[in-house]
Amino acid sequence: MEISHDGKFLFTVNTGSGEISRYWIAPGGTLTLLGSTPVSATGATGATGATGATGATGATGAVDARLSPDGRYLFVDESRIGAVGAFAVNGGNLTELPTSPIPLPAGAMAAGIVVN
Repeated sequence: MEISHDGKFLFTVNTGSGEISRYWIAPGGTLTLLGSTPVSATGATGATGATGATGATGATGAVDARLSPDGRYLFVDESRIGAVGAFAVNGGNLTELPTSPIPLPAGAMAAGIVVN
């Protein structure tokens, strides 16, 4: 689970469905679901879906997500395929980058994400 740096949006990884749920956080703390973004097992398709995100069919195995220090990117641990997904963040919308997922080096296993 990750909250945008401005405190307005929440991103949660749904391991079973292979999606990232996107929420708007109201000033009083109430959450409104904006939609779900598939975590692609094969890279982005380049097409924008009805939920305002790009990506192929969701991949089970995505387990963790972290925002970049500037809040412009969300990185996702895709442990099932030994890769890290990368998404551009625009408010509460996510767009998978064309280079995503990024394979881990040979022999490496993702066990969470830390972004510096």
